Amino acid sequence: MKRCLVLLLGVALFLTGCGTPGVRSVAAEIYVARLDGQIDGRAAGYVERVISEAEEAEAQAVVITLDTPGGRLDPTRRIVESASNAEGTPVITYVSPQGARAASAGTFVVMASDVAAMAPQTTIGAAALVDVFGRDIPGILGEKVTNDAVALIRGLAEAHGRNEEWAEAAVREAASANAEEALEIGVVEYVEPDLETVLEAADGERVEPKGITLRTEGATLVEKPLTFRERFGVPVYAVAIPAVLAVLAVVGLGLVVLRTSRLRVRTGREGLVGEVGVVRKPVTGLSGGMVFVHGELWRAFPEKAEEALTPGTEIEVVGFRRTAIVVRRAKNG
Repeated sequence: MKRCLVLLLGVALFLTGCGTPGVRSVAAEIYVARLDGQIDGRAAGYVERVISEAEEAEAQAVVITLDTPGGRLDPTRRIVESASNAEGTPVITYVSPQGARAASAGTFVVMASDVAAMAPQTTIGAAALVDVFGRDIPGILGEKVTNDAVALIRGLAEAHGRNEEWAEAAVREAASANAEEALEIGVVEYVEPDLETVLEAADGERVEPKGITLRTEGATLVEKPLTFRERFGVPVYAVAIPAVLAVLAVVGLGLVVLRTSRLRVRTGREGLVGEVGVVRKPVTGLSGGMVFVHGELWRAFPEKAEEALTPGTEIEVVGFRRTAIVVRRAKNG
């Protein structure tokens, strides 16, 4: 009897460990990318990188928080393709914080996600295509790009079980919806006040077409910020090297100025203070005299008016008086 119980327990543990196809084991991490502002090439590269890193790390999911007025269609397609082709990694979009929007190109990103959620008081839609000046695209060209965009967004809505008619209206008629309306008409799956409650609500959901059952509750959120290059469009060394060179140039200039100022003090009139010379013509307090200092003849007056310095006496320069210098008998003179 004991052997039978042990055997049955072992089989049960084995089956529990094996799991079932299409169900992800509880992973420790969910990667979070924050897509704020215009959707451009740098934003697309950022999202592509985060999704790729999540796939390599076998993260439980990727969350893209959205607050965007829109952007260009080509970078948007890159994000859509990256999210759709991550077959083993669910992508969750969350329009937040309150007051945020997933307008224009942001609507496509939401429609491409495996789980779509919004914070209260957020909006989605207004995805009509315009030119770089915000004007409608006229003629056959406008019709072609609109039809192409409609085909894309309807396909995304269909694949994820969302409202295809509204998705098309968002492109053709610039339709938009607030969070509660979007939930009611089947544009998004959740309206929650914060990301943690979104992940709690989505836990256990099976997402299609990837066929993955989410295990998101309690997972560790790993923020994946923009790199320097993704933020500014250039690698860090492209800024660091010129900055270092500029600092070195400033330091070098400062040293030159410092050396020049010191040289001036040492070679100008101020540099004579403390120098020792010899009296050439008698130096008296009344008319002064002449001394030879530092290779030059200088008119000089004695430091003490009553003192008279005779020729040949060693003197020391102690100061200045207009165009003359003031001297005294050197200590060893």
